[in-house]
Amino acid sequence: MSRRWIQNPNRCADEYLDGIEDFIEFARRHNPGATRIRCPCRRCNNTLFESIETVGFHLVRNGMIETYIIWNLHGEQVDHASSSNAPRVDNVEPIVDPNDQVMGIIQDAFPFASTNIN
Repeated sequence: MSRRWIQNPNRCADEYLDGIEDFIEFARRHNPGATRIRCPCRRCNNTLFESIETVGFHLVRNGMIETYIIWNLHGEQVDHASSSNAPRVDNVEPIVDPNDQVMGIIQDAFPFASTNIN
């Protein structure tokens, strides 16, 4: 199904509501057993985790982020072949002050991220 529905301003349109159902089913298939998923509504902006039912409600009420057409945060694989012309930045090292207290906060929030800053 086309994801054109995401840009539809009429969130009561059948196309939009069917699109939400497709998204919810996609999220369930790619996150089996999950009770909470990232909410891609315009207010939550994929930063908050909500129940799947709440996500559906938010998408009707607030609309979906219009640029979220590749659902990579919900399990969709990115097609690297189409982005082969994009510059690679795999070997870029972050410039970080090890004494910065913010680094500790970030590491607490994202413990799965690399802590190698040297």
